Formats: sequence, C-alpha cells, structure tokens
Amino acid sequence: MRLRQCSRRGWWWVALLPLIAGLGIWLSLGVSTVQAAPLSCPYSGGGPPFTIESYEAGESRRLYLDTLQLAAANELFPDDPEFRLPELTVGQRRVASPSATIPAEILYAVAWVESKIAQAAFEVDWGDLGAVKLSFDCGYGIMQITSSINNDGGLPSRYEALVGSHFAYNIAAGARILAEKWNQPLFPIVGEHDPSYIESWYYALWAYNGWAGVNHPQHPSKSPARGVYGCDERGRAQFTYQELVLGCVINPPEVNGVPLWDALEIELPDLASLGANGMPLGLDVFYAGLDAIHVEINPAAPFAAMSMPLPAGASDREAATDLAAGTSRASILGRPQGRVSDVVLEISSTELTSGDVPLTIHNEGTGLLAWRVVSAPSWLEIGAQAGVALGQGYESAPQASRLLISASASGVPEGKNRGQIKFEFHYPEGDPEVLAVDISL
Repeated sequence: MRLRQCSRRGWWWVALLPLIAGLGIWLSLGVSTVQAAPLSCPYSGGGPPFTIESYEAGESRRLYLDTLQLAAANELFPDDPEFRLPELTVGQRRVASPSATIPAEILYAVAWVESKIAQAAFEVDWGDLGAVKLSFDCGYGIMQITSSINNDGGLPSRYEALVGSHFAYNIAAGARILAEKWNQPLFPIVGEHDPSYIESWYYALWAYNGWAGVNHPQHPSKSPARGVYGCDERGRAQFTYQELVLGCVINPPEVNGVPLWDALEIELPDLASLGANGMPLGLDVFYAGLDAIHVEINPAAPFAAMSMPLPAGASDREAATDLAAGTSRASILGRPQGRVSDVVLEISSTELTSGDVPLTIHNEGTGLLAWRVVSAPSWLEIGAQAGVALGQGYESAPQASRLLISASASGVPEGKNRGQIKFEFHYPEGDPEVLAVDISL
C-alpha cells in the first residue's frame, strides 16, 4: 500500500497517526490555506464529493515535461497565491533565496512515480477528454494532489477544480507542496541545504509522500540488498518513496523505447555508515525525533540529529534548459475563451427525469479552458462539476466539454420552476468569467 498524507500542505500543526504496517508512523506538517477533509476519502467511508473531468495530452509526455520544467522555476503561475512557488530556503540557516529553483528532473521523477505522468484516468485515450485520474486516497492527477479534497458540499472550490481538471495547475500544486516540504524547518537537511544538489532533496521527497516510518531506509519491510530502483516497477515495494524518485532520476523511464529525460548520475546515502544506531539514518534517531515532538522536547528541531552530509561525489546541477522548441508559458496555457451552447434551456419534467439533457461548453480560444459549477438548483443533477474544454494549440483537435443534466434524486418539484446553473470560466490571464444558464422547467 502506498502511503501518503491526506493533506500535503501546511505547517505548524503536527498529526501523529499509527499506520497498519509495522513501524509506519504518519507525520503531516505544514501550513496552508487549503486543508483536506479526511472523511472525503473513500477508504474512510466517504468519497469524492464531486466529479471532475480532465484532458490527457500526448503519450510522449512532452507537453507535461515542459510544464514540469516551468513549474520547477516558478514560471507557470508566479502571481497566483495558491499555485506559485514559495522562495526556497538555502544554507544551514535556511535563508530564503529568490533565485533558487527545484531541479526539473526531480519533478519529472515525482510525476512518474505518482502517476506515470498522466492526468486522466487509465481508460481515457491520449489527446482526449475524460475523467481525471483519482487514486483510492483521493489523489488527483499527475502529482496525485490529495489536498484537493477539502469539502463535502458537492461543488469544488477554485483550487480543487483547477488541480483536478488542468494539468498545469496540478503540476504547479505538486511543485509548491514539494517546495513547502523543502522549506519546513522541522525536517532535517542534507549538506548545506543547497537545492541545486539533487541529493539534497532526500528528506523533502520523503516528506512529500509522508514523513512515515515506512519511508525510512532502515524500515524492516525494505530489503537491505535492494540496490538502486530501476524505475521499472520491479520490486517497487522494496524501496522507500525517496528511493523510487531518485532511482527514476538515475534510470529514466522509457516511452516507446525513448527515455523521457537524460539520465543523471547522482549519489544515494551510504546506509552502511549512516544507518547504524545513533547515526542520521538510524531508526532510533528517527523515532527519537517523533518522541521529541510528542512530549514537546525541542519541538523546533526534533529531527536535527538526522541531518547528514552530502554523499561523496555529489555535484550541483544547472537548471534544465531542454524545453521543446517554441515552448513557453503562453504556448502551454494558451488564451482560452469560453462559450456555453445554450444560455436558456426550456426542459419538461419528462425530459429531465427520463434521460440526460446535454449542455456543451466550448473553448473558442487556445489551450485549455478550465470551468467549474459554482451554483445550481437543488432539483438538478449535473454530470460533472468541473472540467476543461480544449481549444486550438495542442496536438489534439479542439474538443468541447459535454455535460449531462438530469433530475436529482429528490425529484422534480411540481409546477413551473425557474433556476440557473452558474459556471465560472477560469482564465490564466485576467479575472474569471461567470456565466449563467437560465433553466425553465
């Protein structure tokens, strides 16, 4: 079972939860304006309170890789408070540096480990619209953002809708969460806490999946002879999460015989020397840190003893510059323009109860138009509450988003009724647009 936090955002609160598996302990740390509702997750008896549709780009993943690279440098949504990267901290004193970036290869590998770099469900064809990829624990899309579920009200917030429907926002959310883990002062550091060293991200990667005992390299479920992960699914359960990601940096996956990115030679921690009792990667040191939090002993730096030097041979990396020719933020996000097929619908109760009534959202611009339902009459059921419409500019032909509306389970009220479905169209540049569809029943 892959373990993750029910919310990957935020700090200053600490939650300890025993896991079923052996020594696994779950620690969620951080601050955020977006919190998750655990009861929304299927394994806890709830379920996603809304349906979101998305777009799956081409199988080459080139569009996704270019987007991941822009996200690593905070070039996707630098002015959006929910999706921009925080400044990364650098050095032993963790001073914020506006010029520091995430190595793009780390985001590539995280995206592959999380979803095989796919935004939509498995049954959705490449280049098509369909249901978003949704894990058993309510993880959405490419970066498997679990913090996108924060309400049980049936209609998604702006954050939830964008994370679930639009690959660029999903990627930006994942990059932001990883950056928040890097900046988290409660976690230990590697070397001088220099983000240009991929090896320095060891603990931030661990925390992205969950600061859990099961991700400790000395956990009894991990084979001491496991070596380096080949990014090929073989023996995956034998590796910690951070070893999966770093293994994919070293051994990039292939699609149709072509590696998705250039292999990098990086160094993993020497467990023979660092894994003994009392050493940074000793299990006793990790659990002592958890105990320190529990009894509030040195809560500011409970895992300081886990800080470790850079592995011998580690080298810093220049920011990746392998964007496809002509690729830019503007070419990825486009200039969408929304239109609804009908702004006035006259429906009989028979039509509403006997079959689905279609409503179509068009993107007459370029890129992806992200939309969400912000309000609807109680007597209507809408097939999806958020999604995207595909315009010009990608390798796929434009595709409208087709919604089906029908009577709610509570039934259609007697007599003549009027109502509205209000949609919000989200534009990467400028303010969102709210459009209402009037319904006469």
